[in-house]
Parts: sequence; C-alpha cells; structure tokens
Amino acid sequence: MKVVLKHVIAAMIAALALAGDGLAQEYLFSVPKMQMQVTVEPDASVKIVYDITFLDSPRGRRIDVVDIGTPHLNYDRSKVTASMGGTRLSDIRPPQYVDGFEVHLHAKTIPPRGTGTLHVEFPIPDMVFQDTTQKDLASLRITPTWFGRRYVAAPGDIELAIHLPKSVTPGEALHQGIPFHQKALTDEGTSVVWRWENVYPTEARIVGVSFPKRDLQRVVEISKFDLFLEWFEEAPWVRTVSGIILIGLFGVVYFRFTGSTGVVLGAALVILLFLLIRHSTLWHLVLIQVMVGLAIVNEVVLRRRKFRYMPPVAQLEGGGIKRGLTAPEAAVLLELPLGKVLGLVIFGLLRKGIFQQVTAEPLTVAVSESFRIEDEELRSNVNARAKFFRNAGQEKGIVVHKYEHPFIILAQENPGKTVSEVDFTVPLMDLIERVVNRMNGFDLSDTQDYYKRIVRRAVETSKGIGDVTKRENWIDRYFPWILMDDDYSGVFAYGRPYRPVWGRIPTVSGSGSGGTAPAGGAPGIPGRTSFGDVAASFAGWTENTMGSLASAITPSALSTETLSGGFVDLSGADRVTADFFQSLQEASTIGGGGGGGGGGCACACAGCACACACAGGGR
Repeated sequence: MKVVLKHVIAAMIAALALAGDGLAQEYLFSVPKMQMQVTVEPDASVKIVYDITFLDSPRGRRIDVVDIGTPHLNYDRSKVTASMGGTRLSDIRPPQYVDGFEVHLHAKTIPPRGTGTLHVEFPIPDMVFQDTTQKDLASLRITPTWFGRRYVAAPGDIELAIHLPKSVTPGEALHQGIPFHQKALTDEGTSVVWRWENVYPTEARIVGVSFPKRDLQRVVEISKFDLFLEWFEEAPWVRTVSGIILIGLFGVVYFRFTGSTGVVLGAALVILLFLLIRHSTLWHLVLIQVMVGLAIVNEVVLRRRKFRYMPPVAQLEGGGIKRGLTAPEAAVLLELPLGKVLGLVIFGLLRKGIFQQVTAEPLTVAVSESFRIEDEELRSNVNARAKFFRNAGQEKGIVVHKYEHPFIILAQENPGKTVSEVDFTVPLMDLIERVVNRMNGFDLSDTQDYYKRIVRRAVETSKGIGDVTKRENWIDRYFPWILMDDDYSGVFAYGRPYRPVWGRIPTVSGSGSGGTAPAGGAPGIPGRTSFGDVAASFAGWTENTMGSLASAITPSALSTETLSGGFVDLSGADRVTADFFQSLQEASTIGGGGGGGGGGCACACAGCACACACAGGGR
C-alpha cells in the first residue's frame, strides 16, 4: 500500500512539473505563407479573406488562439467566419491584445512542430474613401495583419491581392507610392497584387490603390482637416514636439501677461494643459491655434502700450486747465515717446539759436558762444547759471526755460559727441518732475485734451494754408506742436521742401567772410556737413533723428511701468493657490488569453489618398 501511494505522489509531482513548464512557455511560431484578399464592394465596404499557414516551433506552446487585426472596430463580429482544415471555428471573441478579434481553435489547436492553415472571412464597412487628388477616383489603403515580434521564429511569404470593381481596367488602377508586383485581369475585373518574400510578418505593410469610382454607390468623404487630424493622431513624435512647444509658448504668454507673477497658478494651468492635450488630439490642435493667437495679441498690445514714465499727479478733478506749458512740457504730460520729448527740447534750443547744428546725420550740436559758461564753478552753481542764462537770453530776445539749463550744460561738457551719445536722463527726469509739480491742483485729463487740441489745430491749419510763404511762416511758429502729432510728415511734404529756421540762417564761410547758405541747402558749422546735405526729406530725417535719441536716455531710471509688467498682477493668487494645495495635502494625510502583443488598426489618410490600415501585433 505504501509503495502504491509513493508512486501516485511521484506521478502527481511529475504532472505538476510538466504543467508548470507548459504554462511558462510562450507562443513561438512561423508563418510560412499568408494570403490576404480584399474585395471592394459598391457600398464602400470591403470583404477580407485570410489564409494564414502556421508552423509551431518545438520550443513554443500550442497555438490555441489567433489574433486577427481589423482596420477599425466598426464591424459586425457575428459576420466573421473561420475554419481550419474544413472544420468550422465558431468561437470568435472580442480582442484582448489587438483591435480586431480572437479566433479560438479548440480541437484544431496546433501542437509544437505542427502546422495548420487558418481561413478567415469578414466584411468591413467604410473602407473606400474619396481620393483627395482627383474627384473621379476612389482610394483604398490597407495592410495585412501582423504578429508580435517575440512570437515569430522565422520569415515567410506574404501576398496581398485587392479585387477592384468589374469595370476598372488594369490601366486605370494607380498605386499610391508602393508599385504593384502584378496586375491581373479576370472575369471578375482587375486585381492588383503585392508580394513580400522571406519577411517577418511583424509590422504593418501599408499599400494603397486609387481607381475610378463609377461602379460605387458611395465613398467615404473626408475633409482636408480630417486628413490632417488622422496624420497628427498617427504621428506621436509630432504630438510630443508640438506639446512641448505648446506648453513652452503658454509659459511665455502667461508670464508676459501677468508680469512674471502667479507662478503657482501658472504651474497648475500647465498641468491642466498637459492633461487636455493628452486627452484629445482635437483639443491639442485647438489649443495650438488659441495659444498662437493669444501670443500674437499679447505682444501686439504690449508693444502698443505707452512707456509709462509719469509718476502719479496730484490733480484736482474740475480744477481747470493748466495753460502755458511749452511743447516739451506738454509732450511729457501726454507721455509721448521719450525720444520725441528729447527731440523737441533739442530742436527748441536750435530754433532759439542756443544750439548750433554741427552735423545733421547723426545730429551733432554745439552751444553758441553767447550761452557757453567757461567757468566750471559757475556751471555747477544752479542759481548763478540761471542768472547767466536769463541775461544771455534777454540780450538775444529769447526766453531760456529753467528745464533747458542742464541740457545746455551737458552739450557744452560733451563737445563733438552726437546727441544720441550724450546721456540726457537726468535733465529729462528734472523736466518730468517739473511738469508733475506744475500740474498740482489742475485737472489732468482736461489739460491733456487741451494740448491735444492745440496739436491737432496746428497740423490741420497748416494743411489748409495754400500760400507757400504763409504756410511756412505758420509752420515756423507752431513747429514743435506739429512735431507732436502722430502723422506730421504730410505737413512738411506740401509745396517746396521745408527747412527749419536754424537751417535758413546766414552763416560764416570757411574764410571768415559773411555769406548765405546756398539755395538748395542750409548752412552749418564751417567745414561740416550742413542740413541741406541730408538726402532724405525733413520729415524722414526728423523721424529718424527723434527715434535715435531714445539711446540718449536710460529708460529704467525714468519708467514707472515697464512693458514686461504685464496686464494683471497674480502675486496674491500664488498664496491662495498654495493654501489650496496645502489643504488638499492635509486632507489626503487624514484620509489615509495567450501571450499576444499589442496592435491597432485605425483609419489613415496619408500620401495622395485617404484609406484605412489593418491592425496586427497579436498572436
């Protein structure tokens, strides 16, 4: 009795060991031959027929299930038929590893070293598309199914035949990049064939054919956007790169908009953006367009915003209009570009003869002899130099404004330098402070409107004067106010070319004898380029000169609001968002079938036509 029991236990252990070995084995087979036939139907569907011969490896497990990939999942599995060796196989199940179905072999299971040919037939709807290159053509793209690389032991032969509608002639069948290996004309019509010999059936081999659609009742229509969407969905590297660019662009737009505030909220929005583009390809594409549009709008608006250099003004609503401001002071009040403000100061000093023009381009000036202070101690004494400039102005019959004094001193201390090379930041700061002080107790908006009307009237009146001489006299009088207009070029273009007052004053020749400037130009310092030597028009020269003067200013010393400041300040949102995440953290602390590979089959629109490709990668 003990001997029998001993033998029974030994047999059970051996059986369990063999079972364990079998369970540990994976599928390992070859496909000596695969034939796929695709018949085009009038309703844009196709009928697919497979004959796949399997040879199981001695080292592989029994082939009891075969995965068949389909172009898409919108098909009727009840219409799938399968057989092997004349025996019908009725166990057709939903897929586990591929987009398609599973055929369970049961009694027709292929053992190691065994062979068998699986026959499968099934219809697939919506496979024939409108060709995107010619309206009278239809398009079909497809690939034979394939299997996981680790399951295929040896190469074999693959043949794919597409049977076209009966009226299609061989000459009307057009390939889509991969040439046919054969065209055959039968009683049923034209067939096109591709063959791959001695290859591993472990990857998609997409081919396409275009043909006349005259025998078809319908084709699947697809827009160019759908075509692009399909391509985008099937290009993961493109989605990855565009996703990185999209998130980076969002960061730039967000921090430009918020002035580098709201970091915590921005990080949360980046996570949300990442989830959206991961969730949907359509969302991905929409967000790209939205973000590019926001970036453009954000930058355009930022560039158009005025550079704020005026500190708050202690104004009085209804306090009346502050009259008597000079053109440069009014330009500060209107917050015109600093280059234009500096240009108005320099041009004003040239008009009054305090400055003399040395060269026109680049603009270089020198202080007239009557306004030069040679004594350095006198130059540094504010009250003494004010008296000096007042007396010098009275002798010449002009007014030297207090804000002009430091500009004169700087020009004298920087002989030979162009105006753009001299740092006029401090005098401009003094000018701005002067305007702010003079506005105390007055109505800011009413005063700004008042000076805007002066500028507008100066420009419109000058354009309405027909007499050239009278018109030139008007421009001379309102010259600085005209320059404050956004579009003053038309004023100087009318009639004879306009030359400023300082360009029409007689000068001294190189020999020291008196004389006048030639008719075509304007005088300047002896031996130097005169204003008339400038080839461009006065309006163009003025625009370029005032633009270049911006380099004579240090914006950071004047600005109260920079362009990078953004539109909103989300600094407070950082604290609120951080508190929210901290609450979440605290709450979470308190709460305390066979070895087939993956595969897929999706509609593809590539090349010159639109179609679908079969899936594979299973057992």
